[in-house]
Amino acid sequence: WNGNYRQLLWTAFLEPETGLLFAIARDTTELIVANQRLQLAIDASPAALIMVDQRGLMQFVNRETERLFGYSRDLLIGKAIEMLVPANIHAQHQRDRAAFFQNPGTRSMGAGRQLRAVRRDGIVFPVEIGLNPVQFGDEVYVLSTVIDLTLQKQAEERMTQLAKELEEANARLAELAVTDRLTNLLNRRAFDEQLDKQIQLMSRMGRAASLLMIDIDHFKEHNDQYGHPAGDEVLKIVASLLRQNARATDVVARYGGEEFTIIMPDTNEAGALQMAERFQMAFRAHPWEQVRLTVSMGVSTILPGEEADRKTVNYSAKLLAESDRALYFSKHNGRDRVTHISEMQ
Repeated sequence: WNGNYRQLLWTAFLEPETGLLFAIARDTTELIVANQRLQLAIDASPAALIMVDQRGLMQFVNRETERLFGYSRDLLIGKAIEMLVPANIHAQHQRDRAAFFQNPGTRSMGAGRQLRAVRRDGIVFPVEIGLNPVQFGDEVYVLSTVIDLTLQKQAEERMTQLAKELEEANARLAELAVTDRLTNLLNRRAFDEQLDKQIQLMSRMGRAASLLMIDIDHFKEHNDQYGHPAGDEVLKIVASLLRQNARATDVVARYGGEEFTIIMPDTNEAGALQMAERFQMAFRAHPWEQVRLTVSMGVSTILPGEEADRKTVNYSAKLLAESDRALYFSKHNGRDRVTHISEMQ
C-alpha cells in the first residue's frame, strides 16, 4: 500500500475437484531483515566464529574467519573443520570433537584451550579456542570462537628474550663490579669481601690462612722508559702468571697499581712460603721483552683458633698490615725476594 517491497514465502497446492490453485503467502520480510542484522553483527565480531555439526562439518563462518584463515566462505561451508587444523593432530582433534559432543558444555576462553591452527598458505599459528554448544531442534552444534595468539606469543617470546638479556647484562655488570678491567683479576672491592669470607671460614674451622702481597720492582722506572702501554702489558703478564700458578682454592686479585694479592686459605707459613717461591720461579723464568722484571713479596699467616678471644681481633686487617710490612721489608732489602712476617719478629 505504500509502494515498499515485501519478502514473501509462498506455499501453493492444487484442488483436484475444482482445479483451483490455492496459494498461501507468509511475510518473511522481518525475519530476513533480522537474519541480515544478525549476520552483520556476527561479521562485525573481532573473533573468528565457526559453527560445526556433529559430523565435524562447518555450517557457518563469519568474515573474521575468512580473513584469519585465508578462505572464502564457499570454500569452508560443508567442509571438515580439520582442514583448519595441522595434519599431525587431525586424529587427536577428531577424538576431542567426539568427546565434546558426548558431553557438550561451554569451554570458555582462557581455560587452557590453546591449540595450533593452519592457514590456507600452510602457516601454522597459535590460537585460543572457546567452545559453546548450540541446540537447533534435535541437532547439537558447536560454535567455536577462535583468537589468533601470534602477536601475543611473539610479545611473550620477546619479553622472555629481553628478560634473559637483562639477566645476562646484570650478570656482566656484577662481574664488572668485582673485576679489574685491565687484568681480569678480582679488584680491590672484591678482594676485601673475599678476604673477610675466607677468614671467617678458616676461623670456624680453626685452620690457618695466609696472605701474599706482591709488588713489581722498579715498575715506575719501566713505565717512564717504555711508556704506559708497555706497563699495562706487564700488569697483564703478571696477572696471567699468578693465575696460572695459583691453586684452585687461592684467590688472586689486583690490589692497586702494580700491587697484587693472593689469599691462601688453609695454608700455614711453610705452605705459603712454598707457594711464594713457586710464583718467584715463574716470574724469573718468563721471557720478558724489554727488560727482565722481578717482584718483591710479603707474606703473613694467622691461625684464628690460637686467639683467646676472636671477637676482639680483626684478622683481615692483621693479615693486610703484616703482609704489607713484610713486603716493604723485601723492597728495602734488595728486592726480588720473599719475606714472611715471622722473619721480622
